[in-house]
Amino acid sequence: MVTPPVTARQYGLLAYPLILSSILTPLLGVTDTIVIGQTGDAVAIGAIAIAAVFFNTIYWLFGFLKVSTTGFSAQASVHHDETALHFALYRPVLLGLLIGLALMLFRVPLTEGGLYLLAAPETLLPDVTTYIHYRMYGAPFVLIGYAVLGWLIGQGQVKRALLIQVFSNVINIVLDIVFVLGLGYGVAGVAIATLVSEISIVAFGFLFMFRQLAWKPDYRGLLFHVQAYRQFFTVNADLFVRTIFLLIVTGWFTRTGASFGPDVLAANAILLQIQYLIAYWFGGLGSASTILVGRSRGRHDEAGYRQSVRLTRKFGLASILLMMILLVIFQYPLLRSFSTDPDLLDFARLYYGWILIFPLTGGFAMLYEGVFSGLAQAKPVRNSMIQAFLVFALLLLSVYWIGNHGVWLAFIGFGLMRSVSLHLAERRRSSVFEAHNEKTDLPV
Repeated sequence: MVTPPVTARQYGLLAYPLILSSILTPLLGVTDTIVIGQTGDAVAIGAIAIAAVFFNTIYWLFGFLKVSTTGFSAQASVHHDETALHFALYRPVLLGLLIGLALMLFRVPLTEGGLYLLAAPETLLPDVTTYIHYRMYGAPFVLIGYAVLGWLIGQGQVKRALLIQVFSNVINIVLDIVFVLGLGYGVAGVAIATLVSEISIVAFGFLFMFRQLAWKPDYRGLLFHVQAYRQFFTVNADLFVRTIFLLIVTGWFTRTGASFGPDVLAANAILLQIQYLIAYWFGGLGSASTILVGRSRGRHDEAGYRQSVRLTRKFGLASILLMMILLVIFQYPLLRSFSTDPDLLDFARLYYGWILIFPLTGGFAMLYEGVFSGLAQAKPVRNSMIQAFLVFALLLLSVYWIGNHGVWLAFIGFGLMRSVSLHLAERRRSSVFEAHNEKTDLPV
């Protein structure tokens, strides 16, 4: 049986909802920065930047809860296995709850250690600790939310996942405005608004899934089946290593930028939020590639795989061009949306050129990660991250000559190395499906 080729229209119809879903993820942090930026308080912006890196560092380590849940959910759906379908959600929810409670229990040493590593300036510490104090109570909900969204996406219920994320972001925006601009609660108001929105993701998720779930008497023993959890972590080992190196780079980036003062730290925070939006756009495209490549791999359809990769590159190039044009055209209104402080905006414009070239240097890294995820091959992704980390560390030495520009040079070099490494890894594959016929349960 000949499988019809994947068309650009099919890729687009799959990619755009996933892009939207992906972009909604960092909007909580972006909204916090934008709203607090309207107060013109550079210290508050810098404090949220430090705290955002703190939480990203923690939560990104457990991003596999969403990735793996998506895979297990999709697999159970294909095989029409009701028990496997239920436990594709129950097990990661239990893991998310336990990990989240542990984070809350050890919040004091985690906060102290994190702020030490990030070298938070003394002037920012009161606001940073306030923000972390409130948001730490959302840890169980964030990690359970990963499982909920991953399960829905794995079931093909992308629209429901989108709706949940839209609701949570609307709640966050409204409460940010009320608490910060209306009641003047400042950083505490931003943190509480984000906490409520994180809780709402879980509430809306279980509301949507209520009729699809069931609990049977024999489920209790299955819920605590140790071997199932061992498999869950084993298939994500390389992804976990990759994430650790990514977080080290992000933390090092923030720590080094902070050494140049609160104004530079705040400017870097604004530009980093823009970078997050760009990165999540490419991440959405990468998710579409994961699905198409994974389907081709499952059918042992090498032609379909090659077509999926060609479409990935085509949409990637178009996105790079679009992003760079939009970043040039909307530079002032984009920066102005984050802050009203003219001095801070001057600092942000000083380093804005690095953001202009970020799509060109780092965009393909995220696209190729999607390709290798579809092939259930995380080792090339892990290796590219380690290589890119070494480039970052080397280029960071340039801060002694060009200051904060050296921080951005290292970050751009980091993204470029990831893209080049993964591109070369994909090109070296002479026969993808012959080389990867080993048994695997889900894309890593």
